[in-house]
Amino acid sequence: MHAAAEPAIVPTSTPSAHNFGPKVGELAPDFTVVGPDGQAIKLSDFRGRTVLIDIWATWCGPCVASMPHNSALAEKHAKDGLVILAVCADDARSNYDGWVKRNAAKYKFLTAHDPAGKDGWDKSVFNTQYGVSGFPTLFLIDKDGKVVGSTSGGGPGENPHVTRLLAKGGVPVDTSHLPPEEKRERQSIPMIGKTAAMPIGAIPASAKGTAARPPTIRLGSLKFDDTVADFAAIGVDGKEVKLSSFKGKPVLISFWTGARSPNEDFAKLAANYKDQGLVVWAINVATDRAEFDTWAKANAAGLGYSVAWDPAGKAVMESLSYMKFGIGMYPAFMVVNAGGYFRGGLIGMGPKIAGWIRASLQVADLKLTAEDKAAADKVMAEIFAAREKSAAVTAGGVMSAATIVPMPNNPPAAPKAALLAVGALAPDFLMKDVAGKDVRLSDFKGKVVILDFWATWCGPCISSFPHTQEIAAKYKDQDVIVLGAGTSDSIAKFQEWIPKNQSKYPDIHFAYDLNERESLNFEERASAKLYHVVGIPTQFVIGRDGKIAGVVVGNGGAGDARTEFALAAAGVKVNDAILAQGKEQVAKQEQARAVTTAAAVKKPRAPFYESYGKLKAGELVPDFTVLTPEGKEAKFSDYAQGKTVILDFWATWCGPCQKAMPHYEEIHRKYGAKGVVILGVCGFDTRANYDKWLIENKNKYTFATVFDPVGKPPAGDKEAMRKTIMMQLTRGAVTPLPTTLVINSAGKLVGSYVGYGEATHDGLANLLMIAGVELAKEDQPKIFFPAGYTAKPAITPAAVAK
Repeated sequence: MHAAAEPAIVPTSTPSAHNFGPKVGELAPDFTVVGPDGQAIKLSDFRGRTVLIDIWATWCGPCVASMPHNSALAEKHAKDGLVILAVCADDARSNYDGWVKRNAAKYKFLTAHDPAGKDGWDKSVFNTQYGVSGFPTLFLIDKDGKVVGSTSGGGPGENPHVTRLLAKGGVPVDTSHLPPEEKRERQSIPMIGKTAAMPIGAIPASAKGTAARPPTIRLGSLKFDDTVADFAAIGVDGKEVKLSSFKGKPVLISFWTGARSPNEDFAKLAANYKDQGLVVWAINVATDRAEFDTWAKANAAGLGYSVAWDPAGKAVMESLSYMKFGIGMYPAFMVVNAGGYFRGGLIGMGPKIAGWIRASLQVADLKLTAEDKAAADKVMAEIFAAREKSAAVTAGGVMSAATIVPMPNNPPAAPKAALLAVGALAPDFLMKDVAGKDVRLSDFKGKVVILDFWATWCGPCISSFPHTQEIAAKYKDQDVIVLGAGTSDSIAKFQEWIPKNQSKYPDIHFAYDLNERESLNFEERASAKLYHVVGIPTQFVIGRDGKIAGVVVGNGGAGDARTEFALAAAGVKVNDAILAQGKEQVAKQEQARAVTTAAAVKKPRAPFYESYGKLKAGELVPDFTVLTPEGKEAKFSDYAQGKTVILDFWATWCGPCQKAMPHYEEIHRKYGAKGVVILGVCGFDTRANYDKWLIENKNKYTFATVFDPVGKPPAGDKEAMRKTIMMQLTRGAVTPLPTTLVINSAGKLVGSYVGYGEATHDGLANLLMIAGVELAKEDQPKIFFPAGYTAKPAITPAAVAK
């Protein structure tokens, strides 16, 4: 069985009360919930037994994915007096009832519904008295009704935190296979996901000697070299088909949706590598059985490979892909070698998918044909080359797209690939409308779709809507649909803005991505992960064949004819004069892009800034006052003391901040003895939130964290904003969170970078090397940018004088 990923947390639908909840050793607050048959269930009913309370919701993927393992625990330890009570909270009773109907027979634990429901979360006992702010959250209650402890997060497979919690409560669970629980000092900050830093495309030690690097070494909860757990789907003949039935053979698995054929490339792969034992297995997900059967009857026999149906039907969060591997976007592909080990996986569609799949097959020890090997080598070369570039698109007379940095907590992720281009198949993905209905791009199959990515905070987006509405009304008789796909914003903002403004834009279909701003899964949003959008508004005009006919970045106002030019390319009849105007504008856009690309190739952009606001590299960083975890005043200079300092500004509500912490912990442990100090300053947040994180996450980090005395400035209070540490240092500028500074041993600024992602690892490595820190070879950046890079060429780390 593969090792489980670090448990994930999904925020509650509305802000929680931010109460700490019951402390260890205290009597757990009693509550009454309602069982599947309408019976009242009280916590006190279980006095004399050990109770694991699992607070979850049907819309929470990590919650649902953790249930098989929780069921196994309930069944195994019932004889030991363990009761698992899974309470569905912050959710509608109808959703809970539907889940029970589909799943009650599968699981051995008790379930119930919180009568506060979806609309009463602010009054729910789990909010007000248990302090739950994310799902799943679990509390262990002993036989006397007292709290043993709590933990958060879920996902496929074992949750080691739950295992340890049960052991602490006297349940005879096996902990021998778990790594030692780290004992650290109390200077800590929250950590949700803990993943060792590894550049994209790097080969794990266990992969050395294989034919090529896998295009992705992770897919959902799977990582390279994991044993892929067995699972079963339903074949065309209605019989169960298990992964283990292909034991000893390499397997290419596809999870795809809708009553249509999977990737047309599969038949070719199945035929080409049949002699090497390759099994191609396509599993239909999120589709009704009747739809699948109708499609299979007409098409399955002629495909040349195996197809099957996921018995979860349209319940995506209960699908095989999600429950087993945490995969909830489609199409998804994975390659398993003959030994049953994961050798690569990816999500999406497009012209490079074929190369990525072939690269994974090569890592699974298949000998590729000359043509396929060339395709695999080409796409991998392009992927590595893309890491060194950042695309920027400008056009004369067009309002630039807003970079996706809407609030201090959401810096833009470093682009991992170029914007999805003309000719590529448009990836399908899931959204919601304000009525709570699922919306997919595939819902508009056969129509011409203008997929418009936008956000409520984006000025260029909002100002573009009047013109977009005109286009929608003008061409709707030709089956043109405008789908306003909200992205990089909070669900609450979309739910507020859309109803207020829908009447102004009656021909625009508004929906929003569930991977909202400030969430841990923000980087999973379709605009970034599937379409590689780095600025909005960005429109993709998609033809009836599902392929992209045109891409429009930015807003040119009423005179912008680029969208209509793209519509013409998709077969829509457009006025000749508008067509000519659009052609000219697109030509200027392409010319500007070519100039920008050429400049980027000639002089790569450094992944850091040699400034922080008005503070420039080489200037002394002013001293400032912070509050310690104990609430005492301290000076920055008390921590620096002639050492190289990584100064990280973060907040408890900031998802990217939390994701950055494991990397800083790794750097601290590795280079702390070499004079590198990491200081995490919690700012733009409340002291109560900071204290709560310290309590909930103690013993997780060995580097120091402190609190900005200003805390969270009141909205509109400019004087309080000016007093924050960040604005003191920038001398008046506001930067997003997380923002990180590197300060040399002389107390002078070396540089800074914003956000957390692939590029920030290289940014930090560069700045540390400039500061004189000698890095291990594996930690050095691929390109070293010397101090004052604007006047000097880039060089490789090997060329740095020792």
